[in-house]
Amino acid sequence: MHHKFYLRLFILFFFNIKDTYAARPMMTDDARIVESKACQLEAWYKDTKQVKELWAYPACNIGTNAEVTIGGSYERMNGETYFANETYQIKSLFKTLEESPLAFGVTLGNGRDPKRINKKIVQDWYLNVPISYQYSDLLVLHTNIGLTQLADEHRQQTNWGFSTEYKYSNKVELITEVFNQSSKYAYFQFGLRYWIEKDRVQIDTTYGNRFNHLGEDRNISIGLRLISLPFLP
Repeated sequence: MHHKFYLRLFILFFFNIKDTYAARPMMTDDARIVESKACQLEAWYKDTKQVKELWAYPACNIGTNAEVTIGGSYERMNGETYFANETYQIKSLFKTLEESPLAFGVTLGNGRDPKRINKKIVQDWYLNVPISYQYSDLLVLHTNIGLTQLADEHRQQTNWGFSTEYKYSNKVELITEVFNQSSKYAYFQFGLRYWIEKDRVQIDTTYGNRFNHLGEDRNISIGLRLISLPFLP
């Protein structure tokens, strides 16, 4: 009897989804969050020339306008596997795409690396302003500008990104973007999303690289995204 209850709960949690939001696999932040009291899980595998990465980003909208994300990654390099990254983030919107073709908000977060000598709770904090524009029924444009405080280097780095999200069909979305996240270099990425179950379960894949050094930072990724209906108290 108990296993039937948990099965129903799983189906209720993951397969009664009302809305979808731009997210994985874009690196550019967007002015969207999951609906109030709902959660999502983004997980992906990233393969680069130097390291293999496995990421998980669970997030919940704990109020009416406060999406909290706590996640991180495992990395494998030179035959060793270790916990490499931690991310703690909160995002809030001032205007949504449901209210206007132009939406914007603010994201505040903290990125930590457990391997670093600096063991402070707050290491590389960042602030982003995501902006999204509904150009048409098929095309959404995203951009963001922000700042990261790099603790070890004792300096601030500008973050920026621009991406396009094109609805190719009811199940396929195409994405392209250029971005810089606390790095000396700009990167590009393109890929697609595919809805296994429309507005319920999404998979995606991307190819990315660094401008001017196409062989150095080549990477590919595959990901999975699940979104829930509201269930939090």
